[in-house]
Amino acid sequence: MVITMQDYDEIRRRFNSGESQRHIAKCMGISRNTVKKYCEGNAVPWERKTPVRTSNVLTEETVSFIKQCLAEDSSEHLRKQIHTAKRIYDRLVSEAGFSGGESTVRAKVHELKETSPRAFIPLQFEMGEAMQVDWGEATAYLSGQKTKINIFCARLCYSCRPFVFAYHKQNEESFLDAFVRIFEGMGGVPRKVIFDNGRVAVKDGFGKHAKAQAGYTQLSAHYSFSAVFCNPVEGHEKGLVEGLVGWARRNVMVPVPKVPDISLLNKLLSDRCKKYEGGEQL
Repeated sequence: MVITMQDYDEIRRRFNSGESQRHIAKCMGISRNTVKKYCEGNAVPWERKTPVRTSNVLTEETVSFIKQCLAEDSSEHLRKQIHTAKRIYDRLVSEAGFSGGESTVRAKVHELKETSPRAFIPLQFEMGEAMQVDWGEATAYLSGQKTKINIFCARLCYSCRPFVFAYHKQNEESFLDAFVRIFEGMGGVPRKVIFDNGRVAVKDGFGKHAKAQAGYTQLSAHYSFSAVFCNPVEGHEKGLVEGLVGWARRNVMVPVPKVPDISLLNKLLSDRCKKYEGGEQL
């Protein structure tokens, strides 16, 4: 039996919720040896390459074209001047040489649009329920050189406990490293992490339609948290961390830090976050 990412995620969640390996194996119809292997973290499913099957008609290029049409509608904000499924089909035929049927395009457009009401992220949280994360930019002097740095900010939604880390680049490696530091620092993992649609985390789509990057998917499955993405242009859905980014610039980074290297800058950031958490003066 091939273990998918969804299987791995469910195994890890059940195990971290206190279910026995025997019960997990029975409920999921998976051998106990396989469950044991993934519960202990000795193996991960993404190390095995599986063949990717794509539709002969709805290719990646075709789906990307449809999404681009819908994205154009979203960016223009013209309620009465948007693509219909028929118009998208006509454009696919004339501009991309599409050979499939109109009903196929209609079904895909309906799937991507969905008619269910928009989901909003609640702004009241239980203890350990959620953490909001975001990126910002700031300036520091590293070895005497005025340098623009990227600051990764995270805030627990119940306690408002802050975490701020500095990185040279805003890339996937830095993004994942920050999570590991946070989880180790607080000795636990929230049930969900709320982020916007930045490319370090999102491969395609946005909001509830977002498809996470492989690295972020692996991280969330391994640590058993749900990756939640904000709706477009809805910054209030992660307002706690939006405020933390501004607070870090105005307080932690003022006066402009002058340190030999970024590791010492991160020590400074950590010390000031702990002082803030303890109610001390910075």
